[in-house]
Amino acid sequence: MSETLKGFCLQGKEKIYPNSGVSVTSNTAVVDMELPELKEGEILAKTLYTGICGSDTSASIGKANFDWVQRPRIIGHEFSAEVLELGPGDHGDVKVGDIFTPLAMLGCQDEECPACSVAKWNLCPQKQIIGFHRNGGFGQRVVLESDRVVPLMKGLTPAQGALVEPLSIITNALYHKCDIKPGQDVVVTGCGIIGLMSAEVARAAGARVVVTGIAHDRDIRLKKAKERGFITLEVSPENTLTSQLQNGIADENGVPFGTHGKVDLLIECSGVPPVLTEAIDVVRPEGDICVIATYGQDVPFNATHLTRTSLNMRGSMGSCRDDYMSAMKLMVTGVFPAEHYTDVYNFEDVTQAFEDAIKAQNMKAVVKMN
Repeated sequence: MSETLKGFCLQGKEKIYPNSGVSVTSNTAVVDMELPELKEGEILAKTLYTGICGSDTSASIGKANFDWVQRPRIIGHEFSAEVLELGPGDHGDVKVGDIFTPLAMLGCQDEECPACSVAKWNLCPQKQIIGFHRNGGFGQRVVLESDRVVPLMKGLTPAQGALVEPLSIITNALYHKCDIKPGQDVVVTGCGIIGLMSAEVARAAGARVVVTGIAHDRDIRLKKAKERGFITLEVSPENTLTSQLQNGIADENGVPFGTHGKVDLLIECSGVPPVLTEAIDVVRPEGDICVIATYGQDVPFNATHLTRTSLNMRGSMGSCRDDYMSAMKLMVTGVFPAEHYTDVYNFEDVTQAFEDAIKAQNMKAVVKMN
């Protein structure tokens, strides 16, 4: 009897509010998989570990900025896998048995494409994202292009491999978009895994870091940050980041954080529009704002203040192969402690993993797929 393969599938796009009484996973289902025949340049792989991204949860609860994702779709772009079979064509150095993590974004590779011509597939307007444009890592098997394969660095476990892609987003943002200097004061807004990865990488560059969250984050995500020695702030409309900085905060040694209520750099990872609106009020003149999050609606902010204070605001989208290599080095050398932030679920509990992730009741859900 042949093995029955399963996948976690995005099916509907109904907008779901986590506290509405409607199941937050009602747009999804575990389904039987059928594997397509391998095309030129494709491989078949056995999925090992897959991480739940904020984009996966956003699509699952019908957020407007993910309406473009075709349904039904087996989602997942943060994963490790083992090559089982090579399809027709040239696959370079890729061979059966390789353990790898995939590039989430594959560009059109047209030499006339401004992005692809300089190997910036993440910026290609026609990029294909695995798990959104084609079935991804929440299937127990996955078919993908061998051009996506990034072999896991020696010393990395397959479970750590599921965190390479999100950490590569941070290495791209902080190494290429932010000019962090030792001794700077940095605020990271949002305490999901992208926020805490940003905090770890910023501190490794010599910065002091504050991580913000809301009351719901107190017992899990802000607690994880505090355990790693970060200054944590719980913010609300009544107790804003701006007011807390103006009132004065200090590190564990009593040294004031920021100067006159302003910081050198703010890294926005929350995806909450008012947080970005507030950001320009807490950064010093000629300071920096790096936006990693995406938003379900347009975000208003004071452009005149941006000009008059000569602020630098930059967005950062995705990552490239070099960013993956930097991310793997951060884990191999222990700069980023993956195990501290990882909550591992078995595939039988994948729906629960998604529910916990949507409700922010875990830190970083990683599902053992087989």
